[in-house]
Amino acid sequence: MPFFWMISTSFKPIQEVFSRPPSIIPQNPIISNYINMIFETSFPYFMRNSIIITTFTTIIAMVVALSTGYGISRFKFRGKTFFSAGLIAVQMFPPMMLLIPMFIIMRRLGLLNSHLSLIIAYGSFAIPFCSWMLKGYIDTVPISIEEAALIDGCSRLQVIYRILIPVIGPGLVTVSMFAFVLAWREYLFALTFSRTETMRTLTVGLALMQGQHGTVEWGQIMAGSVITTIPPLLFFLYIEKYIVKGFTMGAVKE
Repeated sequence: MPFFWMISTSFKPIQEVFSRPPSIIPQNPIISNYINMIFETSFPYFMRNSIIITTFTTIIAMVVALSTGYGISRFKFRGKTFFSAGLIAVQMFPPMMLLIPMFIIMRRLGLLNSHLSLIIAYGSFAIPFCSWMLKGYIDTVPISIEEAALIDGCSRLQVIYRILIPVIGPGLVTVSMFAFVLAWREYLFALTFSRTETMRTLTVGLALMQGQHGTVEWGQIMAGSVITTIPPLLFFLYIEKYIVKGFTMGAVKE
């Protein structure tokens, strides 16, 4: 119902938004809310920033987490147990505790008000969880398959990308979903690290548009919210067939 109401409001003129009794279906539907949001506000910048940050965060998290998960699953090294436990322990601390320290670090590095600052921040949150999840998926793959490939002349890198990735593909998709959602919806770090309007993400930009010009244009804000839901919706529709298999893939060790 909230999503339906959001879509309905996005097509209503301002008078109908506050009409009593409220109309569930717009009586005089308009598309000017979408046109004004796209062409008369900084919304295109918000969308661009969110897409760039989310895409790079997801890719980097997947590459690093795959390497980390594979190393924990397949190799023995000193401190392995402590390192593995640390990946889970860091998830116990709320991200807000790291806001000020990370802000100071980004300021000293000159990375504030840049895409890189948020990519680093989101990656630091996504990589530990993704690494632990991928470790569970990799554990389900018999090591004998990799040994046979190594005997046939494959390098360790070829084993990962030609054999392991196709096998744990559903797991990779499920973990990428976590990284994608984390980066797409995050608000607090994006608000703190972004200093100019053209560097804001969708979550921050839409929130700060409320009352920006003395009034709240609910029709435009709802139009922006509808557009904001399209990229994750398309992403989930594309990976839907892998999600269920990926959720159960690492649950039982074979």
